[in-house]
Amino acid sequence: MKSAFLLSVASLALASPALGQTSAAQADSDIEVIVVEATHTRLNAFEYPGMTSTLSAETLDLARPADLDDLLRQLPGMEISGGPRRTGQSPSLRGQGRENTTLLLDGARQNFGSAHDGALFVDPSLLVGVESVRGSASALYGSGASGGVISLRTANALDLLAGDETYGFSLGAGTRTVDEEVRGSASLYARSGRFDILGSVSRRVSGDIALGSGDDLPADDSATSALIKLGAQAAEGVRLELSWQGYDSEVVEPNNAQGNAGVDSLNALVEKDVSSDNLAFNLSAAPAGLDWMDLDLTIYRNTTGVDEAELVSGRQLRRDLETTGIRADQRFAFQLGSFDAGLMIGGEYYEDQQDGYDSAETDGVRGGAPDASSQFTAGYTQLELSGPAPLGLPGRIILLPGIRHDAFETGSSLAGDTSSNATSSRLAATYAPTENFNVFASWGEGFRAPSINELYLDGTHFSLPHIILGAPVFISNRFIANPDLTPERTETVEAGFSVDLADQFSAIDRLELRAAWFQTDATDLIDLSVDFAFDATCFAPPFLPCSAGTTQSSNVRSAELSGFEAELKFEAGAFALDASLSDVDGKDTDTGEALGRSTPTRLFLDGRWTLAPYRLTLGARAELADDFDEAADSASFRDGYGVLDLYTRWQPWAGHGLSLNAGVENVLDADYERVFAGVSEPGRSLRLDVTWSQNF
Repeated sequence: MKSAFLLSVASLALASPALGQTSAAQADSDIEVIVVEATHTRLNAFEYPGMTSTLSAETLDLARPADLDDLLRQLPGMEISGGPRRTGQSPSLRGQGRENTTLLLDGARQNFGSAHDGALFVDPSLLVGVESVRGSASALYGSGASGGVISLRTANALDLLAGDETYGFSLGAGTRTVDEEVRGSASLYARSGRFDILGSVSRRVSGDIALGSGDDLPADDSATSALIKLGAQAAEGVRLELSWQGYDSEVVEPNNAQGNAGVDSLNALVEKDVSSDNLAFNLSAAPAGLDWMDLDLTIYRNTTGVDEAELVSGRQLRRDLETTGIRADQRFAFQLGSFDAGLMIGGEYYEDQQDGYDSAETDGVRGGAPDASSQFTAGYTQLELSGPAPLGLPGRIILLPGIRHDAFETGSSLAGDTSSNATSSRLAATYAPTENFNVFASWGEGFRAPSINELYLDGTHFSLPHIILGAPVFISNRFIANPDLTPERTETVEAGFSVDLADQFSAIDRLELRAAWFQTDATDLIDLSVDFAFDATCFAPPFLPCSAGTTQSSNVRSAELSGFEAELKFEAGAFALDASLSDVDGKDTDTGEALGRSTPTRLFLDGRWTLAPYRLTLGARAELADDFDEAADSASFRDGYGVLDLYTRWQPWAGHGLSLNAGVENVLDADYERVFAGVSEPGRSLRLDVTWSQNF
């Protein structure tokens, strides 16, 4: 019924992504002071003691991202693994994979994880903002945040209405050539008195992806997304929001959506149904007259599932994860001597419940997707101090200590329950001798509890024909559970600076540079090891029983990750440039060997020229990466590459109305491969979007 509803609404309009287009009230100001909400501070990004990044609604509207890679690749320290299929893309921050990158959607955790499927299923056209906080964030977010946090926010009606406008709509149409995608959306939004409402639906239909190598990657995909968001201003300073975001995709592709694995007995062609339902309630309460109250509350329930049907054998596979959670933060502002102080106290509870199924197994157990659950309960606090520098030094100092304690329990019918707890601490400081320059440093602990998949692995990992008897006699490599896994532990140090040089040049409106070096030491890393070996009985009559070994998770090693990040913001008249530079090196400290978690030095440039009288923007993006030769095995080496995109947006009339977006992606049709992708990236592609929006 849900799919039928989404498809019927989508059929009312053939439209391009439109929520990224903002009203005049939301357009970027000349000099923007950004407070990154995911840090849970009142500090702006320039003075915060750590590296953060934001993607505004304006940036998203110019980029018109089609998938997770398009959306996030310009963030420093970010890599998207899995290749160009949107159903297989998974994020990695600072060399730490999906397991150590916390994803939030409207404040709700997105915990879905799979060896061969993607991590987050949301149409980027529904988003109006993205925040990235890198480094150890476990003092605030707990397990799985030692790489950092990616927070995404969907639109509400107030994002799209300005001044005394009360309602509006947006329609359009769009296409791109690299996968013959046709995409669209229709949005309606309104406000009346204290209440506001937004409804949006989008539809994407695409085919095989033409790669820069000249090959085609099978990827027939039909995806429908919807967003309904209700808001109410209950009182001055008190806002309530209830939202539902749904995603449903029907795909024909290999079982393993990642890389370039061919269709064979180990990777069958399947009809795949990917679905995601996200229900969230958000309360922000800082009412007038109650100076002590500054409360943020999020209650959510997310269900993500991937159902597969093998086209030849008819085998049915299923993996579903339901996450239910609540998080509350209360901030107290006060004076502490000569310091402005803010104390944030919070608590969180969330539960993951996974269900897996495989029709080919007599007990229905799907290998790698055990029926299991986990519960996390946490309390945390963070103190924010800002005041005069000590010892008679000029300027001011910011101190940011924090601590979090987590208790977690995991259970499954496959093995006994396991429980543990962890405490994460953090201390960060910024010293600003002047308003235009500061240096910062931080130290933080992080941890990652073993996932239910790692603890309770069971069933068949893969099957292959008997080494002597051949088909139709098959033998298997089996998963082995390990409920004795201990949490990964990390310790991160970071140091950097921020400088604003705009005052030094009369013709420059903005020139900000932030840069940092970091090092993360990790112990008890959880590693999946495959012992691929045939039993001796496989080679002597009757050649049975026979197996192809086992696969098990274990705590095996310690590691060191180090690197740097830099971000530049430049504006001079009609021209603006955003640039980011990052690099991650990693090694196994026991053996000295390089880790696959390393990433090459990568530079991303986004320059644009805005001709305001004509409401025309001309832009170019360039991504440059060095050779990658620091992996533990030569098969993971990658050549350096350079990719150029061109884009433009023209809005013929002032305010709302027609907007024409066009672009040429991978202009030079480069054949290149990103680290962790396992396949060449898409080749040259033409993109066109036509949007009509009107507010009243």
